[in-house]
Amino acid sequence: MEYTIGEVSELLNLSRDMIRYYEKQGAIHSKRNETNNYRTYDDMEVFWLLEAVQHKSWGIPISEIANIRQNQFSVRTEQFLEDEIIRLNETASYEMLLAERLQELKTYMRFGEVNIGNYWVTEMPATYRYYLVRGRGGDDYERIRLTKENSRFVFSEKMYPFFGSSLTAGEDYADWEITIDKKYADALNAPVLPESCVFVPAAPALCTHVDIGDIGHFDPAVFHGILNYAQKHDYTPADGAPIRGLLLGRGYENGTFRRILRLYLPLQT
Repeated sequence: MEYTIGEVSELLNLSRDMIRYYEKQGAIHSKRNETNNYRTYDDMEVFWLLEAVQHKSWGIPISEIANIRQNQFSVRTEQFLEDEIIRLNETASYEMLLAERLQELKTYMRFGEVNIGNYWVTEMPATYRYYLVRGRGGDDYERIRLTKENSRFVFSEKMYPFFGSSLTAGEDYADWEITIDKKYADALNAPVLPESCVFVPAAPALCTHVDIGDIGHFDPAVFHGILNYAQKHDYTPADGAPIRGLLLGRGYENGTFRRILRLYLPLQT
């Protein structure tokens, strides 16, 4: 039986251009109608095209299909399938990790504002911190610094969803950083270089949320509240461990600009 390209297109739900592309790549072959010189395909070529479309859906490039058929079909098909299995597993693992990260961010959005002024003890996660800039009262910042190597790493499409904005508090300043939790860096096999960042280990910490207000109104005194609460309730800060902060979000809420931070005060165990 002979089929025109239009008939094959309708049977297999493929565009004519795509059928021609499979043919150009050698996956199928057509004949020419002696009367009108139109392409025709016999039953076997339709079967070949059926298989070629399926092979493409398995991740085998169209350009490789003809070669695979003609030389060690089983072995080479198995190898392509193995490669695709590895790729799909890696993609699935990444997407599951990204879903975990987005759920974490969703929780920050949901509870960031309502926990302002509340205090609780939790574990501060282990993080890698990349220095960005020092800020002082009134949002007076020094020049932003990030090495080219760190910039390529942090702002890569794969990595950046897992980074956040954080700070380390000083007496009258805050060092702002770009931060990734160790659990994400480990899961992504990230090439974290000790000389390019600071590793802060996990630790029990007193935690609260604060609003540092509109741009231009940042006051490092906002960090005093968690210190006062710790002293009042007999919590002992860890020796030499500064207050750490995580920016949960910034933007307008009901016409008021908010910058909500989660503060961690590491405690002695």
